[in-house]
Amino acid sequence: MNYHIRMENIILGSAGWRSEYAGKLNILSGEQINKFLSEISNFGINHIDTAPSYGDAEEKIFKHSNSALVIDTKINPFGTKKDFCNQLKKLSKQNVHTLYFHDPKIIQKSSVKQLQDYFNEIKNTGFNMGFSLYDLESFQTAYSIFSKNKEVIFQVPINLFDLKFLKFFAEGNIPYDRIVGRSIFSRGLIFLNNDEIHRCFAGKYEHVRSVFEEFYQKPFCKKSLHDLTFSLINFLQSKNIKTLFGVNNIEEIRQILDNISKNAHCDLMWDDMIRKSETISKIEDLIL
Repeated sequence: MNYHIRMENIILGSAGWRSEYAGKLNILSGEQINKFLSEISNFGINHIDTAPSYGDAEEKIFKHSNSALVIDTKINPFGTKKDFCNQLKKLSKQNVHTLYFHDPKIIQKSSVKQLQDYFNEIKNTGFNMGFSLYDLESFQTAYSIFSKNKEVIFQVPINLFDLKFLKFFAEGNIPYDRIVGRSIFSRGLIFLNNDEIHRCFAGKYEHVRSVFEEFYQKPFCKKSLHDLTFSLINFLQSKNIKTLFGVNNIEEIRQILDNISKNAHCDLMWDDMIRKSETISKIEDLIL
């Protein structure tokens, strides 16, 4: 199928490959990981996100990687500069594209000079540097320090329940190509059936849809959270924002791409809605 999707803006997450993040039955063997990595190129996808905290997924990915793969990983929280340098040295022989700080407190507990020193050490190793952040304050601080360093990338949560970063980016003229949107599916939303969605979101399903109905002044009775989510993904694609999806098999990739294509021409005015602070606040009131 010709998906008409910018595959270079899709990143596959590996959190569930070697841990119970996606359930015990979905853990992959080394052989399955090798096969999976060789098959994703059939979709034009070559970007993988991993971390040393994802079981031994990082180790397996490095073992079975090839030169065409783009691999992002994280650095474990560290106490001393020596610990940081030791981790960096261990990774220096691997095919790493971006090395993210995964400690949400790294911005608060580090001085500007320390952060710049970390950046120089990572750059000298040949990697890009990134921050995997959760709150706007940390993002604003990090971006103010590295606004001129285009090789510094930011992973942030973007989904139907949390649009605050998109609103800030629109208002602050932040370059979208330095952003990776994660947590798109809000607890694996795409893989839940309607009954599971209602149980998981405890009634928030209807509230979110009502917010969209109020904004657009038309019923969304035929628009599920699935459709709205994939409409949002298409908006991210149009803005050149990379999107990170956790997947465990080829069929899940196919399902995601099919749904992105299905909602490619959805007439949702995301630009307008994101700028409507009252709509954003209503949605954010529903964050789990």
